[in-house]
Amino acid sequence: MQHSNITWTQATMNSLYGCTQCSEGCTECYAKSNLVRFSSNPVLNSDHRFDDLVHEHEVGDERVITLTGRILFNPSHLYSALGDKKPKRVFVNEFSDLLHEVLPLDLILEHFRVFARAPQHVFQILTKRGKRLAEINATVLAEFGAWPRNVHMGVSVCTAEDHELARIHQLGATDAALRWISFEPWISDLAVPLRTARPGLRTLLRDNCIAWVVIGGESGAPEKTGLMTLDDARYLIEESRAAGSLVFFKQLGTALAIQLGVYSTQGKGEHRSKGGHPDQWPADLNVQEYPDPLTVTPWAGTAFRPAYDPEAWMHFSGKNAKVS
Repeated sequence: MQHSNITWTQATMNSLYGCTQCSEGCTECYAKSNLVRFSSNPVLNSDHRFDDLVHEHEVGDERVITLTGRILFNPSHLYSALGDKKPKRVFVNEFSDLLHEVLPLDLILEHFRVFARAPQHVFQILTKRGKRLAEINATVLAEFGAWPRNVHMGVSVCTAEDHELARIHQLGATDAALRWISFEPWISDLAVPLRTARPGLRTLLRDNCIAWVVIGGESGAPEKTGLMTLDDARYLIEESRAAGSLVFFKQLGTALAIQLGVYSTQGKGEHRSKGGHPDQWPADLNVQEYPDPLTVTPWAGTAFRPAYDPEAWMHFSGKNAKVS
């Protein structure tokens, strides 16, 4: 596990690399450029494990990076969580989606087996594959009887479209011990304010027992990123608080930072080009709350036996897996 600069977590555990775009919020995903960087590193990719996770091509004068849907699974990165004894909030897979449709159910369940046996950590999962949550919920309940309390299950919601908001219902139908939403990157409909398009958002959050909400605009090149309007940001905070959810405001996003005149590339490590520093925000946006870790009983079951060889790695694409 590695230290993370993502402000709402402390570490990342990247057992998976690669994904498929499935939302408007995926357009400027930083996983794409990072996977290019990993694949072009002659040391990191000496065994070619990062090959073919992304495809680069030219469109006019622009370089376009596309996720291919091929996913690399590195078991050693998953099992590393068992040896790290210092408690942390751990974001699971910033370069992929644990619930991606090409990943077999037992591989996903193996992650939960590790999470259950590392109760010192809080594992924060985000998915855009809300349709798999019912399947995962049934599998987790069959394995453990209840969700591990140190697994905080979340969904990303990036626009006010029905298919995006449907993920909140899909999450609410699970038995996850703590449910959360990442409204990031939030991309506003510039024609219709969110408070007009979705009045009473608090009811949706309350009815689905959403404990925590993260809010942020899109980061990326100034000419490409979508805008989270200031009114939408305020409405998301208002409705989340009214629902009883804790709120973490992460960043303005590039476009809103430019609009407010606070965009800057100066201040290394402060995320200023994303509008990610509190001194760039209106005072009413400056709220960064965390849910308390739930009390977790140490694992009392059988000794853990890894289902996957920690020294091997695998590629998944469609129904096929290749082991190396």
